[in-house]
Order: sequence, then structure tokens, then C-alpha cells
Amino acid sequence: MFTFRTSITFAVMAFIVALAALLIAIQVLALRWATREAASAYMDATSTKAFGRLQTEITAIASLVNVLATSSSVADSNERTETGRAIPLFKAVLQELPQTDSVYAGFENGAWLQVRRTTELNDEQRVRLRATPGANIAINLVRPAPSGELPMRRIFEDQQGNEVGQLDLWNYGYDARQRPWYRETMKADRSLVSSPYLAFSIGAPVITVSAPLRGKVPGVLAADLKLDTFSDFVQAQRPGEHGIVLIFDSTGSLIAHPNFAQFVVDAMTHPSRPQLPNIKEINSGVVADVLRRSDGRDHYDGSIRDDQGRDYLFRVAKFTVGEQYNASILLLAAQEDFAQDVRRLQFTGLILAIIAGAAFIPIVWIFGSGMSRSLKSITAEAVKLQKLAEPDPSTIASRITEIHELGSAMKLAQRAIWSFAHFIPKELVQRVIDNSISTELGGVRGEITVVFTDVRDFTTIAESAEPDLLMHQTSRYFSVLTEAFLAEGGTIDKFIGDAVMVFWNAPNPQPDHVERACRAALAGRLACEKLNSQFETEGLKPFFTRFGIHVGEAVVGNLGSTERMNYTALGNTVNLAARLEGLNKQYGTAILVSEGVYLRVQHCFQFKAFESVIAKGMTRKTRIFELIRAST
Repeated sequence: MFTFRTSITFAVMAFIVALAALLIAIQVLALRWATREAASAYMDATSTKAFGRLQTEITAIASLVNVLATSSSVADSNERTETGRAIPLFKAVLQELPQTDSVYAGFENGAWLQVRRTTELNDEQRVRLRATPGANIAINLVRPAPSGELPMRRIFEDQQGNEVGQLDLWNYGYDARQRPWYRETMKADRSLVSSPYLAFSIGAPVITVSAPLRGKVPGVLAADLKLDTFSDFVQAQRPGEHGIVLIFDSTGSLIAHPNFAQFVVDAMTHPSRPQLPNIKEINSGVVADVLRRSDGRDHYDGSIRDDQGRDYLFRVAKFTVGEQYNASILLLAAQEDFAQDVRRLQFTGLILAIIAGAAFIPIVWIFGSGMSRSLKSITAEAVKLQKLAEPDPSTIASRITEIHELGSAMKLAQRAIWSFAHFIPKELVQRVIDNSISTELGGVRGEITVVFTDVRDFTTIAESAEPDLLMHQTSRYFSVLTEAFLAEGGTIDKFIGDAVMVFWNAPNPQPDHVERACRAALAGRLACEKLNSQFETEGLKPFFTRFGIHVGEAVVGNLGSTERMNYTALGNTVNLAARLEGLNKQYGTAILVSEGVYLRVQHCFQFKAFESVIAKGMTRKTRIFELIRAST
């Protein structure tokens, strides 16, 4: 079994641990929620930046394309020259819109004029154009020959507009009228935004914004948005170190992808597939799993785990660019990218919780020790109560109200029972406390040894004595006599004036109860003789005590009413003991015992025999003996 101090410490620490675990669990859930919110906010920011940039760039290009499509410098003639008015206009557009790769116009007669910025091209793309070193602008001009051929002249200019190179490509084979951007725009007769594709001349991924010419000649004006730099921009905005961003249009064509540059290389080096891949061709990995889950929905959020066990939050959302162009974005955010600080906070919180819990141990131990001391004091008083010991005058104090009240109640109970034991034999009180004696009326038959005492000529002594002095002298007398009886385990039944009734073998069984009674009588006689010497010294009359002892069956139990009862013995055995005490006066003796007592203890004590007598109130003769002393 645990001590109270240990138990209260364990209980409080268990509560603290449970509370700490609950708080940590709440913290984990809150931080997990915060992680999701942070990842979601980052994905929102990435979507906003990517959409915003793409929409801004396409909208700006579309606005200028629509304006240029109505310009007389472009739409009033299909005769294009190296010095035509459209070229400065196209250069101005490139200057105004840095995101624009090229501006061009195609005409119904097969003519084509394009102005391209070369400063943004990589080395491979410049080689494909055969760009002259130092060239900033490339002007491509296709003028149909009378024979129907479409030769092209490419002129390179530096930053100041000076010509730094020229190429004549007689069999270039570029017919603008066969290109999708031209055919579809002419068919729709309105501005369009194309799906991503690889540009004919440089093999770069582009989106074309086109509009039909509104002038004297039919044709289409268009501008290209180069996607490789846009994809790099999108990936730079990815949510976290391991985040992934994909953008694809309504047809599934990729606009941005982490491996966009590799897709371009694959498309250029594999003639069987000279186009960018479609999102539908991605059929493995976490991206494919997310696409299958989204199942074409406009907006879908969730979480997923890849083959390496990394957890991701994902989002698929559709958006509109301009009036007709639709695209979708897929974002994947690795939770570990946003959970590093969270885990650090969790670890810090756990350490703080452990430290706080450890700090509580001595506090709880000290607190428990204080309570334990108070409870131990109460327990000690309870033990004293069982032993009927005298209570300490000091009270049990505690700052805890309940313990303080319990201590006060215990003191009150102890004092009450201790005081009660002065009026009733302690054995009875103890047996009542431990519930071995019933508190109901009635008794049981059993053998007991009864002793009756009386003071010779007490009535005469009382007539001449002061009441107060007599009361004090009698109390002293009863004290020494009671001490002798209690020393041998006797149960003092009652005080009757100057007489005392005592019995043995009840309520506690005593196999040697007859011997005890005889020893008690001899000890009482000796104690009274010593006390009488004190009385004579004090000028008081001595108390000569006479004893009567008998053993036999009697009914022992509770006599009286339900409101007031007395634990006593009834029967002929009691009566005969009282009669034997009275016969001392007739024989001039101090201690008379019955034959039954004599037969039991003759081996332990010395007796003087008398003839048989019929005691007052008795019908049968009884042999009597004087108890002289204990045998040596």
C-alpha cells in the first residue's frame, strides 16, 4: 500500500501528465491546423501570383494586338517591305511589353512580317535563327513570288537599329496561312488565345494571342508569349522546398511544369513528337493520383502521400484568362516544408511540459507531506481513541478546512470517549468501539468470578465526617481499590455507596479468572492498609475493607432501557458473592470465598476453612474459606 504522501503525489502528477498530454495533443492539432493553413495560404499566394502574371501578360498582349489589328500601318496593305511602317510599330510593342517574344502579321496572299526580340533567346535558339553576334532584333519578312514560292529574308539589327546581318532563305517553307493561329482566328473572326505549342522558328514553347485585321486587306495579327521564362517564374513561387506547381489549359496542354525545360528538349529531339506533352500523358506519380482524384472538378482540395512517404496537401483550381481562355493550376505542398517550425515548437512545448511537471514534483511532495503529517496525527489520535488513552491538549491544525475539521472532530471524539471510559469499564468501552459487544438489551449465560467489597462501619464514619472530606476520602479509597482490580483485568460493574462490584471473565474471556480475582482481593487489601496509614496520619478514620468472592454461572449483558442501560451480571452467583462479603462481619475476617473458589485455586493460595453456613437469602449450605495469602 502507498502512503498518503506518495498517493497524493502520484495522483497530482498523473493529473498534470494527463493535462500536459491533453495540452500537447491540442497543441499538435492546433499546429497541424496551422501547418495546413500556412500551406494553404502559400498555395493561395502562389495561385494568385501565377494567375495574376499570366492573366496580366496575356491581357496586355491581347489589348495591344487588338489595337494593332486596326492600325492602317498593318491592315491597309499586304505588300510588306523591310522599311514598312509596321516594323517600327512592332518594335515599339516589344519595347512596351517585355514579356512578348515576337509580334507578327500574316496576310491572305501569303505575306508574313515578324519582329522578334533576340536578347531573351538562349544559345541554342540563337543558333536556330543563325543570329548575328550583337543582334537585338530579328525581322522576318516573307514576300510571295509570282510563282507562288514563299522566300523569307531575315534581317538582324542591333540595339540602335543598325543592320548587323541578313539572311535570304529561299526554301524556308513557312506559310502563315497554314498555321493554326491564322486559320482558327480567321475562322472565328475574333481574337483568340492559343494552347501552348512549339514555335516554328526557335522551337520554344509559346502561347499566341491573335486577332483578325480590321482594314483593307484580310489577315491576322498576332504576338507570342514565351512560356519557358513564365514556367521558371511559376516554379520560383512553388509552395515550399518540395512544392510542385503545374498549369495547363482546357485542352490539357502544359503551360508550366517543374520539368518544362526537359519537355521542350524532348519535343525538339524526338521528331515523332514535336509538341509539348499533355497533362493526360502524366499517368504515374503523385501528380497523376491527384488528377485522378480531382476528376475534372473546378476546385478540389485534399491530402496525399507519395511513394517516399512524404505527405502533401494539394489543390486543383480552374481560372479564366480574358474572356475565352481557361486554364487550371495544380499545387502540391509538402507538409514537412511547413512543419519544421511546428515540430520545433512541439519539441519545445514537450520539453517545457516535462520541466514544468518535474518542477511540480517537489511542490506536490511538500504539499502532500503537510497533509500527510496532519493525517498521521489524526491517525495517531484514532489509535489513542481505540486504546482509551488520554488525549493531548493540543489540536491538529491544517490549512485545509476539511482536514482541520476532521482533526477537531477526532479530538472531540477522543476526549468524549476517554471521559466516558471513566464512568464505564474501559474493557466495555473498547468492546463497544470494536463492535464486539452489542448495544442491544439482553445478555448471555457464562461463568464469571464476582468480587463484592464493603467498608466496615462506613455509616458511622459518614455520620461524623464532613461531606466534602468524606467525598474526597472515599474517592481516594476507590482509586487505590480500582487500581488493584484493573491491574488483574477486572470489570468494575458499579460503585454502590461504599461498596464495589467487580467481575472477571467478561466481557473478555479469562481462563484464570478465579486466580485473578483472588490476587486482586489480596492486592486491594494491601493497598487499603497502606492508604489507611495515610488516613491516620492525616487524622482521618481508616477504611477497613471486606471482600466476598464467588465463582459460578450468571447472565452477563445489557440491563436497563433502550435510552439508558448498564452492562452488568445477574444471578445467584452475584448474590452469593455479596452475602459472603457480609459474612466477614460475623467471622471477623477480611476476605471470604466460596467452596467453588477454594477448589479452583487452593494450589495457589492459602486458606482457612470454616463450617458450612446458609447465607442470608439462600436455601442451601455453603462452605466458606478465608483467603489468607498467596502460596510461596
